[in-house]
Amino acid sequence: MTDRLGRNGQAYVAEAHGVRRMLIMDPATGAVLGLESTLTAPDPGYGVEKGAVLSFSAWMR
Repeated sequence: MTDRLGRNGQAYVAEAHGVRRMLIMDPATGAVLGLESTLTAPDPGYGVEKGAVLSFSAWMR
């Protein structure tokens, strides 16, 4: 996959309670490139649609 900074990486995904968390790592070095959380179901109470990005972080080393 490609992270938000355009780097190639490998994603490890866990889903629970309507949220998908994705850890993105450099497959060559094992360095963590990023972490992202997105909704897997809409949340009408907050007016948020399925697929909305809740948070993301990207690290450069």
